[in-house]
Amino acid sequence: YYTMFYFTNGKRLLVSKTLKEHDELLSEHNFIRPHKSHLINVKYIKSYLKTDGGVILMENGSKIPVSRRKKEYIMDIISNL
Repeated sequence: YYTMFYFTNGKRLLVSKTLKEHDELLSEHNFIRPHKSHLINVKYIKSYLKTDGGVILMENGSKIPVSRRKKEYIMDIISNL
């Protein structure tokens, strides 16, 4: 399994660890996993959109889906930013 990291400077990095492993390492550093395919830094969240079942809009314009079962958890985190 591989994980692709996208950085704010436009660079990308492919790492041979699972997203779950990175989630465990980064969860105490303001990273959250709103969907099984995404791990994001809360520092770069711009807003939460209620469209399409819930989407996080990042500062760079990326839209990150929020899974149904994590929606309440994500909304709590965003409301405390």
